[in-house]
Amino acid sequence: MKKIIVTGCSSGIGFYLAENLAISNFDVIGLARNEPTKKYSFKFEKCDVRDFNSVSSFFSKIKKDKDVYALLNAAGVASMNLLLATPEETIKNIINTNLIGTIFCTREIIPAFVRSKIGRIINFSSLAVEIGLQGESVYVASKAGVEGFSRSIARELASFNVTVNCISPGPIKTRLTEKVPGNYIDKVMQQQIITEQCNEEDILNCVKLILDSKSDKITGENFIIGGF
Repeated sequence: MKKIIVTGCSSGIGFYLAENLAISNFDVIGLARNEPTKKYSFKFEKCDVRDFNSVSSFFSKIKKDKDVYALLNAAGVASMNLLLATPEETIKNIINTNLIGTIFCTREIIPAFVRSKIGRIINFSSLAVEIGLQGESVYVASKAGVEGFSRSIARELASFNVTVNCISPGPIKTRLTEKVPGNYIDKVMQQQIITEQCNEEDILNCVKLILDSKSDKITGENFIIGGF
């Protein structure tokens, strides 16, 4: 059975993807700082993606596992605030979780993919990068970094039959957007090609497309859910 690692599995998109892939005949290991409070079907491992030692400790357990097929870097945090009003610790947390965590986990899973000569890495950005979302400058910076990193690492790993792609959803109903005013979300959606709010199933469908064995030539791409 193909093994998939999903970060940020304690809630939100990470939890949804881990749970639905687990019931779709994948062997899923979910990583997070805290165990999910809801009932789950996947295997859980405690891991803080911001901490290299924590990341390295987990991935050392699977570096020789030939069943490891995919990494979904779904851990993410945001803070709807103007830069001048954003505390230093919040800035560091956003960058360290969204960008550094993605880089750490990608770096540490490479040995497993090199051994098996196949792999899928799916990173997560946001429509906010495309539109330069006001009030989310640090978040946008972190996700723009993820996009650039994904394009570059896709070239590094292509010869090992490893693909790297990004998924960039518009605003969806998660803990990251629950405090954002509805009229603000409407304005963002009006900038999409499809002016409807995407949902978790839309993201799952895109993930499954990338995971499909027939998608082995799709790499270095950024899939914008809803279009832009």
